Amino acid sequence: MKPHVYKTVVAAEWIDYNGHMRDAHYGLVFSHAVESFEIALGMDAAYRKATGCTFYLIEDHCFYLSEVKEGDPLSVEIRVLEHDEKRILLHQTMTSRGTVAAVSEYMELHVSQQDTPRAAPMPEAMQQILRDARLSAEETAGLRHRARPMGLTRGRA
Repeated sequence: MKPHVYKTVVAAEWIDYNGHMRDAHYGLVFSHAVESFEIALGMDAAYRKATGCTFYLIEDHCFYLSEVKEGDPLSVEIRVLEHDEKRILLHQTMTSRGTVAAVSEYMELHVSQQDTPRAAPMPEAMQQILRDARLSAEETAGLRHRARPMGLTRGRA
């Protein structure tokens, strides 16, 4: 399966006193990219309303590799590294003009927000999409700029 791709442009209000994108806005772009991925996965407003479920970000790691400036086009490719019935480990690569600007990994948890928020299994249809999208061990091993080991340890969540 092809990686999910999110595109945007560096906005003027994202620029810091050094003339490049503020570090917090890399996180903003990655967050918007993951939201776009979640919608493609089937977690849209209708799903959240009907089920009371959503995803929570529970851990993230980022490598800042090159600066981007106002007006630069950004593209974020999202790949599924691992998943289980409640969690997803995503790898994101942000590029601009052919250069890798940043790499991020997100651990997301599927949560039922009814009563007290708690981890809940994803529907089988979502899990199948994730199985189809998951990188092979060889593809995962070939990724550059991996975060410190993050994985799906059983017995958590």
